Amino acid sequence: MTLPLQCYRCGAEYTYIGKSPHCAQCPACGSSCVPPAGSLTVVNSVHWESANGLAKVWVHSVDERDRPFEFEVAAHGRRGKLVAIKVDGVPINPQVDETLETLPPAVKAKIEAQGITDVDIATVTNSKA
Repeated sequence: MTLPLQCYRCGAEYTYIGKSPHCAQCPACGSSCVPPAGSLTVVNSVHWESANGLAKVWVHSVDERDRPFEFEVAAHGRRGKLVAIKVDGVPINPQVDETLETLPPAVKAKIEAQGITDVDIATVTNSKA
């Protein structure tokens, strides 16, 4: 399997060739701020809701190399917006990598379980780390 990857910290593009999850480290700068290695597993989520229907959901997950990924969604009713993503504790700009144009299945399922079924990810405001 050949997997194109991009570092969220320095922007380096590189390719991983192999069957197991990639090594989760940028070969150019050594950062762990790279796409998930393998699939994500949700380990925790926090849901907050105000009396007027505004809500926030934080979904904490880990990849197959045990790196933490956090997704934050702000919502009103069933509609939400992805407002932040952190990789290994570092805020990243998901618009620098096409692999983050959709929510990972496990994360999406956890958000939908909170009643938020329509999540817009195009308006994330994180700045590049």
